[in-house]
Amino acid sequence: MKPPVDIDALLTEAPRPQAASLERALAAARGELAQDRPVRRWRTQVAWLVASSGGLALVAALVMVLGGALSLGTLLGRAPLLALLLGTSTVCAWAALSPRGRVLRRWGVGLAMACAATLVLARGTPNTAPTLPAWVCTASHLALGLIPLVVALVALRGAVFQPLRALCAGLSVGTTGAFVGELACEQDWRHVASYHLIAWALLALMALVSSRSLKPRSYAP
Repeated sequence: MKPPVDIDALLTEAPRPQAASLERALAAARGELAQDRPVRRWRTQVAWLVASSGGLALVAALVMVLGGALSLGTLLGRAPLLALLLGTSTVCAWAALSPRGRVLRRWGVGLAMACAATLVLARGTPNTAPTLPAWVCTASHLALGLIPLVVALVALRGAVFQPLRALCAGLSVGTTGAFVGELACEQDWRHVASYHLIAWALLALMALVSSRSLKPRSYAP
């Protein structure tokens, strides 16, 4: 006759992992370690994102000045708005890629909204009639944001997806077109609100959607 089964002992007994499963897990871990992937510091990624966004805007301004499309006086007159855009780009990039930037991300979104409102309120009455269709501004702003957008998406893959993180990265990218728009476009505030800011919002949305669909390299916070 078999001895009675101790139910309490069975319930408290720790499960024994199968040898094959354990071996597969160890093999996968060894494979990841063997790849020896370079560690990308988040501050370096912030620098790359700011350089790609703000640097491209500054290069465009320099080309316009050297080509005669923009006077130095106009550039200096709009310096406060341009500095605000560069500052917004830096804050949003830092907030997006910082591991501890949860609170700063909210501030980054708020700063971007305040910056956008300032661009609209600061725009005066145009002195000349437009020579190009209004949609050209939107298209050019989107084109200028493509390179910074790629840099942002590469950086965002280094951590687990978070909507506010991706949104801040997109807002940083969108400052590039807004920067050039302040130099190359002289239309009124309605035009800025309808065609400049829509491009900024579209780039932020593109960063959010694209980052959500990409597989992250790391699931760090």
